[in-house]
Amino acid sequence: MSEIIFDSNTTKKTLQDNSKTDGFLESKGITINKPTAGVYVRCKPGSKREDFVIVEIATITDANTQKDTQYILKGKDDETHKKLLHTFRSVRTPAYLVHFQDSGGNEQIWVCKMPGKGKTPMTTHKTSVTCIDAMCMGWRMVYFENLKTGYVCEKPETQDAFEDHDFSDFTQSQIINMAFGDNIVTDTDHDIVKVFKGQKL
Repeated sequence: MSEIIFDSNTTKKTLQDNSKTDGFLESKGITINKPTAGVYVRCKPGSKREDFVIVEIATITDANTQKDTQYILKGKDDETHKKLLHTFRSVRTPAYLVHFQDSGGNEQIWVCKMPGKGKTPMTTHKTSVTCIDAMCMGWRMVYFENLKTGYVCEKPETQDAFEDHDFSDFTQSQIINMAFGDNIVTDTDHDIVKVFKGQKL
């Protein structure tokens, strides 16, 4: 599978879609996780929220395991992209893909969901953006508290308490490709499209 490019054009296209529609690599273990209580996290020094792409994420729940899997919807062309957005309209939302590191040096991606077209931002959306900005300034403990207060961000007493692990030299696109692998949907022939439409594989 060739590398799929994620850049500022991806963000622009995702934001446009939300305002118009109903809607050979080295490897590294990049996981998809949310920051959790008890673990300090940070974004790459010098980064800012605008550096992270916004993509369409479809969250599909397996009926047997009740496990959610997140898929990036990024059609290979405009027509295919519109078809994917339409197919997954009930389970998709725009999301920042926030590349971060925990205090153990493990790199991860936080799929930080934003409100979709016509939706009112909730407390979780607003507080998560504040947390991203804070993570760009240094180590923070970030966790979801509840629906009323959303995400909480706590600053440590000192930034020097943590080992200064190097971030990998991979590009944003490489990191996203490593984290999502086959869960990047570029065509209507993808198995998850067939499953979601109730077609036999």
